[in-house]
Amino acid sequence: MPASAAHTSDQAPVPVRRARTPWCAGRREAGQAAIQTAILLPLVLLLIIACIQATLWFAGRQVAVAAASEGARSAAAETGTVGSGQAAAIEFASTTGRGFLLVPTATVTRSETTALVTVSGKTLSLIEGWELAITQTATMPVERLTAPTGPGTP
Repeated sequence: MPASAAHTSDQAPVPVRRARTPWCAGRREAGQAAIQTAILLPLVLLLIIACIQATLWFAGRQVAVAAASEGARSAAAETGTVGSGQAAAIEFASTTGRGFLLVPTATVTRSETTALVTVSGKTLSLIEGWELAITQTATMPVERLTAPTGPGTP
């Protein structure tokens, strides 16, 4: 039985009143979800890309630190040279950091007491034309034999 015709058998039908709503209430909300999605989706995608880019930069930085340490270890050995430190750093960065540290270069300086290795390179970028440079340095004391000094030495 329709809502407007609700009645009992001995009474006349009483129309049912519905609450009035503005005629435009449903129209104002139409398409609101699409607009919210159009605004928020690019922001969420940008946040995801930024997180991935930060992860790639951090991985490249870790490779550069490890390569600099490896080069410093090689250059600081008793028989180590500037060339051996540079070769060790480049080899480590090229093999272990393949894909995370692009075009690695190493600069090595060795004095009587310390070996300093600086590894530089670039990391992968998700945004074309945007290059993130990475430079990390490691220092190690040079191994050397010395004569004992002090009381009780012959």
